[in-house]
Amino acid sequence: MKILQDNFDPFLLSADRSLLRKHIQRELDEIREEVEETCKVVSDVRPVPQQAYDETSTLLKRISPGIPMPDLMWLEDGGIGLEWRPGDGIITISLYGDEHVNFVVVLDDQHEIAGTCPLSDPFLLPNFLTILPELFQRRT
Repeated sequence: MKILQDNFDPFLLSADRSLLRKHIQRELDEIREEVEETCKVVSDVRPVPQQAYDETSTLLKRISPGIPMPDLMWLEDGGIGLEWRPGDGIITISLYGDEHVNFVVVLDDQHEIAGTCPLSDPFLLPNFLTILPELFQRRT
């Protein structure tokens, strides 16, 4: 992706975005299948609502192409989790299909940023997403 950032070519950028969308969809499809199979045999696991999958896909498309794809996982309480581990830190985002984003950033076991905001928040969420690449530059 570094090449795409240095040599801006709209065709390549479009192709890269297309690959990203396919990768996201494949990951979410795998999670959906795993959740469905688990819910058939385990009663204390909450299913993930379709809206959580949709919100995750939408949010991932908003994240800067300059940071790596997060690890995607389903949460037993009915959400989708995104996780990055830059250096000594951890960044998590959780989506439950309620049009809110829950996020936590822990750096070097000393600094913590945590919050919840609407997915449509015009200030907090875009600013949080903007600082993600900087967190990776400092930690990797």
